[in-house]
Amino acid sequence: MFPRDHAMRLDWASLLQLLRETRSFVLTSHIRPDCDALGSELGLAAGLEALGEIDGVDREVRIVNAQATPPSLACLDKAGRIESLEGGVTAADLAASEMLIVLDTSATAQLGGMAELAAGMREKVLVIDHHVSEDDISDRWFKDTAAEATARIVAEIVMRLGVPLSPAIATPLFAGLATDTGWFRFPNAGGETFRLASRLLDAGASPTTLYRELFEQETLARLHLVGRTLAGATASHHGRVITSTVRQEDFQATGAVRSDTEDLVNQTLAVKGTELAVILIEQDDGTIKASFRSRCDLDCSRLAAAFGGGGHKAAAGATLSGPFDEAVEQVRREVDAAWTARGTPAAAAV
Repeated sequence: MFPRDHAMRLDWASLLQLLRETRSFVLTSHIRPDCDALGSELGLAAGLEALGEIDGVDREVRIVNAQATPPSLACLDKAGRIESLEGGVTAADLAASEMLIVLDTSATAQLGGMAELAAGMREKVLVIDHHVSEDDISDRWFKDTAAEATARIVAEIVMRLGVPLSPAIATPLFAGLATDTGWFRFPNAGGETFRLASRLLDAGASPTTLYRELFEQETLARLHLVGRTLAGATASHHGRVITSTVRQEDFQATGAVRSDTEDLVNQTLAVKGTELAVILIEQDDGTIKASFRSRCDLDCSRLAAAFGGGGHKAAAGATLSGPFDEAVEQVRREVDAAWTARGTPAAAAV
């Protein structure tokens, strides 16, 4: 069992020994996977397979998520090695694996259909993550909540295993590192971030190609969705808080898909004076995904925790049950209470 008594649970000796001794892995991450989730999975998978070439030990590595990779992020997995339960893989297909590594989340609820597998092989679960919140998903944790991305932790694991960085390792890890730091513009990007980015670039990652494939492939449907969402955004607390929503009818009216909402919450942070941005997105099953982004001292992870979610101080999320209007009011009340508690007078929505 790895140590559980502080935020940086980095028992390197135990972790590296465990990885070297294990012969079959399943890597998974949270539902609605983002670049850090997918990049960490792909980078670690390539690293573990390269380790086998070094020590002469065959290692079977599968990447299986509950949901299929969003089309907007398919460029990270051009080889198509990421599988999903939606694609027909079953928990029974994976139960014989020696280890299940959960990346970029510490919450069972965020695993979707993979939660059943995690519960069934709990003693074989290893969590590698940088988020603060967690539950009883495993007894083996390898966490650094000061890390700007799970990709940072994975990169260090690969290098400490003695595996040379290759384009197959460096490219997805660069994507995870870059996107979780807002392409290196967020406050969590420090000197070590840029030093690691430089090593990944030297190993074959192409920032130009990645940025073009990730952010310059807009569809007209997404642009219409962005416009519709921003047009309906409301401001409160003297313009410091902006709340926006995406309903089922918005998808239907624009032809946009769920993955088109990725990064949409950050659009409103670009409004001058905004300190907190909130977006609520209605899902196909009637639940509501709430995302919080802060550029002030208000802790998004605490806001999300009020609804069973979690994340970081500057970025967090949660899933609420409907009806939609009630969920919006619940979030507004929680935001208002948190805002008032920090000593900032409330103001009517404008």
